[in-house]
Amino acid sequence: MTWIDRHLTYKIETLGKERPAIFLSGVRQAGKSSLLKHLYPNYTYVTLDHVDQAIEAAENPHRFLTKSPGPLIIDEIQYAPQLFRELKILIDEDRHRYGQFYLTGSQRFHLMKGVQESLAGRLGILNLETLGISELRATNISTAKFPSIFLRGGYPELWSDEQINPTYFYEDYLQTYLNRDLQAIIGVEKIRDYRRFLGIIATRVGNLLNFADISKDVGVSAITIKSWISALETSGIIYLLPPFFANLGKRLIRAPKIYFSDLGLLCHLLRLNRLEAIFSHSLWGSIWENFVFCELIKSLQFNAQNDIFFYRDQNAVEIDFLVQSKDSLHFIEAKSSEKPDSTKLNFSKVLPLFPVKTKKKCWLICQTESIEALALKNYTVLNPLKTAWSLD
Repeated sequence: MTWIDRHLTYKIETLGKERPAIFLSGVRQAGKSSLLKHLYPNYTYVTLDHVDQAIEAAENPHRFLTKSPGPLIIDEIQYAPQLFRELKILIDEDRHRYGQFYLTGSQRFHLMKGVQESLAGRLGILNLETLGISELRATNISTAKFPSIFLRGGYPELWSDEQINPTYFYEDYLQTYLNRDLQAIIGVEKIRDYRRFLGIIATRVGNLLNFADISKDVGVSAITIKSWISALETSGIIYLLPPFFANLGKRLIRAPKIYFSDLGLLCHLLRLNRLEAIFSHSLWGSIWENFVFCELIKSLQFNAQNDIFFYRDQNAVEIDFLVQSKDSLHFIEAKSSEKPDSTKLNFSKVLPLFPVKTKKKCWLICQTESIEALALKNYTVLNPLKTAWSLD
């Protein structure tokens, strides 16, 4: 097995010197526990995936936290949220003992149920995404293999051991998610309906979220669909991208758009198990758009001042992604073709709606064969599979 360094390493090590506790969230098998054990091999490690450990942590959190020598790595803490209250007490006994607790969870911290006590100022919160192109580029993996990210996705195990069959991996992954995380979040009984729901959601990637339409296709109530969507978001399987509103009037679309956090899982749910089938599929444009979204999310997580939205008005004038930083706006169009028609880009329609003094930059992210970013008159063209991409 080949170890792949993660860009988040520096942030984890930095927060470990500034906060008593660090919470590392991320989907299952994104590499959270492996990364922490790699960085801190001598720290005590316990996992609440073990039922007996989870029961003790929930029923006697003080004993659980004090019986093991620190520093302590606690894996899958969402199974015992009672630990957060006890952690606050222990941390407050000595606020300057940094890097004492490293916590991981397969649920996003701000969406976790049962976390009542605030750990503000005590807890550093990070999210580990699956591998992105920039992390693959930093390894000895050939750039010729980068397009395989649409088939293999970004789960480290699939890149550290390329003998693993992605189809089998993702089917096993879904079974783990359905039988463990899903039951823990909402207690779904109709597993077959939920599995069908996942496939239907995959066909909606890059589209506006419409509970009523999904409800009709799945055959369950809209209330149930809302609950299931929430479970997907909580467990990090999907992102709901909000629209941009600020000071542009009321004639804007209000619903969020749906994206998957991992391309391999998305394509597996679409029953695509060959690259040729992916590239020729009717949803290829949406899959490419999801790829661009994933690359943005994986780069923007290092800058808390960045926010990402989409823009769309009631006349269907749309910009795929709008990234707002402290002093600038980035307008990003994702097109799956090699040479997109420039007349179909909406930069010139949307940019005048924003303050003149605001610094703006436009990007066209497409399948250009150029190995360098091309700075045209009104926008920059590049292909992340061939060129390193940064919004800086």
